[in-house]
Amino acid sequence: MALQFDRFLRQTSIAARLIVLSVVLLLAMSGTSLYLLLTLERASATTAEAQRAAALLDTVNQVHVAFNDLRYWRADLAVSLLTLAETKGNDARARFDAGIAALKAERPEEADAIRDGVVRFDETAMQAVEAYTDEQRVVGNALFAEARTHGLSANQALTELEADLQNQASLARTEVLTEFVGGAQVSLTVTAVTVVVGGLLTLLILSSILGPLNRVVAAIGEITSGAPDVTLPEPSRDEFGRMRDALKLLADSMHERAALAREAERQRHTLLDAIESINQGFALFDADDRLQLTNSNYRALQAPIADSLEPGVPFAEILRKAASFRGKTAAETEAWIAERLARRGKPGSHVEAFGEGRWVQIQERRTREGSLVAVFTDVTDMLQRQSDLEAAREAAVQATQVKSEFLANMSHELRTPLNAIIGYSQLLQQDAEDAGQTDAIADLKKIEGAGQHLLKIINDILDLSKIEAGRMEVYLEPVDVGGLIRDVEMLVRPLAAKNRNAFVIDMPERMGTIETDHTKLKQIVLNLVSNATKFTQDGTVTLKAAWNGTGAGRTLTLSISDTGIGMTEEQISRLFQAFSQADSSTTRRFGGTGLGLAISRSFARTLGGDLTVSSRPGEGSCFVLMLQDGVAASAATETMSPGPQGPAITAAHAGLVMVVDDDPHTRHIIGSHLVREGYSPLYAGSGQEALDLARQQKPDAITLDIMMPHVDGWAVLMALKADPELADIPVVIISITDERSLAFTLGAAAMLTKPFDRLELIEVLDRELAESRTVDGRSVLIVEDDAATRAMMTRIAERLGMSVSAVVNGRNGLEWLGANPRPDAILLDLAMPEMDGFEFLERLRDHPTWQSIPVIVVTARDLTAGDRDRLDGNAQGVIAKGGTANLEIARAIQSLAGRPAVSPEPEGS
Repeated sequence: MALQFDRFLRQTSIAARLIVLSVVLLLAMSGTSLYLLLTLERASATTAEAQRAAALLDTVNQVHVAFNDLRYWRADLAVSLLTLAETKGNDARARFDAGIAALKAERPEEADAIRDGVVRFDETAMQAVEAYTDEQRVVGNALFAEARTHGLSANQALTELEADLQNQASLARTEVLTEFVGGAQVSLTVTAVTVVVGGLLTLLILSSILGPLNRVVAAIGEITSGAPDVTLPEPSRDEFGRMRDALKLLADSMHERAALAREAERQRHTLLDAIESINQGFALFDADDRLQLTNSNYRALQAPIADSLEPGVPFAEILRKAASFRGKTAAETEAWIAERLARRGKPGSHVEAFGEGRWVQIQERRTREGSLVAVFTDVTDMLQRQSDLEAAREAAVQATQVKSEFLANMSHELRTPLNAIIGYSQLLQQDAEDAGQTDAIADLKKIEGAGQHLLKIINDILDLSKIEAGRMEVYLEPVDVGGLIRDVEMLVRPLAAKNRNAFVIDMPERMGTIETDHTKLKQIVLNLVSNATKFTQDGTVTLKAAWNGTGAGRTLTLSISDTGIGMTEEQISRLFQAFSQADSSTTRRFGGTGLGLAISRSFARTLGGDLTVSSRPGEGSCFVLMLQDGVAASAATETMSPGPQGPAITAAHAGLVMVVDDDPHTRHIIGSHLVREGYSPLYAGSGQEALDLARQQKPDAITLDIMMPHVDGWAVLMALKADPELADIPVVIISITDERSLAFTLGAAAMLTKPFDRLELIEVLDRELAESRTVDGRSVLIVEDDAATRAMMTRIAERLGMSVSAVVNGRNGLEWLGANPRPDAILLDLAMPEMDGFEFLERLRDHPTWQSIPVIVVTARDLTAGDRDRLDGNAQGVIAKGGTANLEIARAIQSLAGRPAVSPEPEGS
């Protein structure tokens, strides 16, 4: 039966067989597609119903939320009678009315019932508010209870409607799923049957084609081998029958060979046309380096010698003729030919100057037979574009420099008034405290906070511009990791307490130092910890510090983890982009410019490390900062400058108090009190460490615990008083013991019992250091062009009992010095008209009478490494305007007078 079917197929053409097969498969596919289309239409209708129910459910949810807000704000209004509560309640009522109107279009009966209940609630609640306003609290309570009943009824109706809509949407979704499953099963069944039937038909049709095809191939093989008798396939009415007839003609005719020769010639011409169509110049040389073939583009590039570019010309002769048209001397010609031949056929490409000012890129490659193919590309326009791009790059670099200079000038102009705002707010806080005007202190703190916030934004934008311009500089110095972390802890704990967070520090007792940029490292850590406390409420923020590895390659790892809101992968992907936060809701809820993390990561990479993050929504985040000890490089300039040394680039030294206690928490508490009152704390955790530090640092005062392991406080006190260089340092004992007679016998200045009183401690230190702290009768010259800043500096100096003179620029300052007695100190701005601070300093140091006057620079300018070099040795300190500038100015004035500094106001004010 199969043989009969095969004979039947051979009576039809191959195309007809394939058409039959295609029709069968197409009909099956069409039927399946039609059924799936009908199923999809039914599912689409059901889906639309589900979407309508979901949309209506969203409307009900909005109405429910608006009603809950209305109940909350009406209740708040009844309690507080505040306008804000009334406004919020009216807004909720408006949202409810809008939502119930949308609901009524679909569910009028339920909408009317809900609206009646809410209206009765609102009217009764407002009556209760009026009763509360008229001091009729009993009536108000009764009315508000009645309103609550109406509210519960409306809330129940909303809840039932939400449940009904949710059930309706769920049923619709179930029906859609059922329809899709049924359609898929039918489609799979039809597809399986189609595959089986199609496979059988395909095998039969292939069998009817491949058998005759094999016999045709065998006949062709016999013809090409020259066999005298060729076995041809059986005659048939399909294509193979016609092929049999053609093979018979092929066997009988020899003119086919001529046809094949002509075809080869045609292919050769095709190849020549293809070479001619190449955009570049093309030349083919044989194994003896003689020219064989060229195209018109190559001859155009060699226009002066085009007539001599004939097949068979040696390449060396072509070079010699080309040299004669390029104005080369005989020696230059020979050298150029030798160099060109030495480079002949080597990989790569090179560019040569051709005639008429054109530049050509030459690429040469040898074939397996030893011939050489050369491609010549005119790159004159490309080189011109490269030149234009280089000019554009230079213009861009210049524009970047102009932008950086503009931002530096703008930062100066903005920091100067901010300095006055922050400084006067701090002075007014102290005035308010002295006058007992406590009501004004909160507003003054808000003014100061707003100024500090604006100053941080200005500094962030300036840092970002430096990073973008590649001009961020690094100042390496030994950084006490433990001390830096304690400073951050002191700054961040108030923010953590505000959000009711626990702040935990996990680090070894002795962290040691790392060679890096102190300012940038502190900015990174402070930003990360501040963010963690800001995005966490009623949780825990943990700062963990540890060293990895040893020796020169050791790495410092600081991890800041929290239990806050966390982030998704999508939010993390844009976290470190400038001006970007996790999403817009984060900005609305928590504020911020989105610069902090971008700058922190850039700083970390500039310092030779990196900043990474891992987070999960609702579980918190963990930022990990890794820095290699002593590795830091500027991203653009790759310049490293040594950290600022001595008093030449740092603020003046404040009164130094060494805190000696083996308990780190006690050391932190005492140190925080000291910093607030203007002292600089120095920490020692054991008796031996205290003695070593005392001999090195010579503190102005010492607080000493008694109960310490190994070397106790009594031994430390006796050792201090036995050392002539340390005996005059006042020692205040702070301990749980109360052996006052022994303490005073051994030379203690005072003794406080734990838990001690902060005010008592400060009073004792103030009394002991009062004589060394005074600057009464001293004089200071202020050189500052901004009137507000000049007035603020004057007020600070006068508050310290000093005689003050002020001028508006460097030229006036020199004139004042020439006409008045030598001042004890000078406060100097850098950016001033007529004569700036740099020129003033140079002339001051050149004058024999004035060159020893101490100078403190107070500037809003962001100093470059060049600026610091110009100031080095000429100024005793640099204070940045803004922030705690007034505190640092007071410290600096006192320090320059040769006395330890005491703040005229608390640092936290």
